[in-house]
Amino acid sequence: LPGQKIIMKGNHDYWWTTANKMNAYLKAEGFDTLHILHNNSYRVEGYALCGTRGWFVDEDKNGHNQKVFNRELMRLETSLKAAGERPKLVFLHYPPLYQGYRCPEIIALLEQYGVERCYYGHLHGGSHRLAVEGRQGGVAYYLVSADYVGFRPQKICE
Repeated sequence: LPGQKIIMKGNHDYWWTTANKMNAYLKAEGFDTLHILHNNSYRVEGYALCGTRGWFVDEDKNGHNQKVFNRELMRLETSLKAAGERPKLVFLHYPPLYQGYRCPEIIALLEQYGVERCYYGHLHGGSHRLAVEGRQGGVAYYLVSADYVGFRPQKICE
């Protein structure tokens, strides 16, 4: 595809071990149009693109999920801080809210940093019906899972 691509880790990306290794690989292979969204932000058409994978904390018998969630929360805040004062758009793999679920920690960060819009994925097939879209509090939320949007790129900047 033409143009610059900014990618981030999803829940099935086991091949992606660290951002440093990914960046080294992309550079070595000459993939100069691919960029990693990880503990950083990118300026695109006056917006700051921020984000991280996110995580669900559900049945957590050994504390692993809470540890991963806390790390993802720190990554999101690092990305939001890197954006400075620019208008912020956030991308998360896991939804911060859907019918029957809210992640108060992530939602609080989005509102604290004045995020305009949050785009998320992870919901596929029948779970599309659980999506929450539109303004909730100060943030507008949009599901952009590939199958939900008909595998068509979505325009996010005006």
